[in-house]
Amino acid sequence: MLLRGVNVGRANRLSMSDLRAVLTDLGGQDVTTYLQSGNAVLRADPQGLAARVEAGLAERLGLAVRVVVRTGPQLARTVEANPFPHKTAEPTLLHVAFVEPPPSADHVEALGTRHGDDELAAGDGVVYLSYAAGTRTSPLSRVVPRLGGVVTTRNWSTVTRLAELAGAT
Repeated sequence: MLLRGVNVGRANRLSMSDLRAVLTDLGGQDVTTYLQSGNAVLRADPQGLAARVEAGLAERLGLAVRVVVRTGPQLARTVEANPFPHKTAEPTLLHVAFVEPPPSADHVEALGTRHGDDELAAGDGVVYLSYAAGTRTSPLSRVVPRLGGVVTTRNWSTVTRLAELAGAT
């Protein structure tokens, strides 16, 4: 589970202990959080989980946070299908945008796969982002919002660690 825009600057401050409590109260089992940016791994029925968590965070903590849910097998496929394997040695230059609803490959292709020295590639429910020098000045920062829906991005280290925590790798 990935929460969008949590603990970025002063906005949407959320302690991971509060997140674990909300997820447990919603029936989540074996809840584990990773880092302070709204990453959680748990056992729960994924059907409608994002909406339940969004409502729970709003009701209990007054936070309007969007949530993207991916299962362990989905995370494993994301890691396995990485179209930029040469970037794994520099995980801060490889990110994955989790998009809900997932954009079609045609939509991603229409946005253009090359932006300066940076590239993007469609995956199964994700878009891979390969940065030449970093995210701050990348032209991809103007493309990612155009993927549509709810978009939350994680670097490669976080993606692989979440897959490990989910028992997917």
